[in-house]
Amino acid sequence: MARDRKPHNLTVLQGNPSNNPTPAPAKSKTGRPSPPADLKGEAFAEWSRVTTFLEKVGHIESIDYAALVVYCSAWAAFNDARSALDEHGPLVMGRDGGYVKNPAAQIMKDSAAIMLNYGQRFGFTPKDRQNLGIGSEADDGDELSRALGAL
Repeated sequence: MARDRKPHNLTVLQGNPSNNPTPAPAKSKTGRPSPPADLKGEAFAEWSRVTTFLEKVGHIESIDYAALVVYCSAWAAFNDARSALDEHGPLVMGRDGGYVKNPAAQIMKDSAAIMLNYGQRFGFTPKDRQNLGIGSEADDGDELSRALGAL
């Protein structure tokens, strides 16, 4: 199994003793895609939040449109299911009169799996950002500051 490539910012900080070529991190060429017209509520808010982050770190392209729609729609479904679970609790009355697991719990689980799957490709967790060579949202200094922030 191949090892993960060391992020560019760590190579800058630690040096490159093997003199292997280390390409600079890729930056966006096509920029932020426009959200679909029917994206509303929480899905639209999440779209705005994540595309702002991705644009800031230079890791967004117009081709990311479909993946972002899936991610943001999963977030909206997760959030709606979370509200339903808070309102009705983990158990609800089933059709046979007994208590059953609230279906909102399964919707949350399914949506969370989608968000984790798609989110890791965009670098939405610290480990994913490290693997993709993306600095944190707070990075605003020079390259050495960004490299130190990765430690």
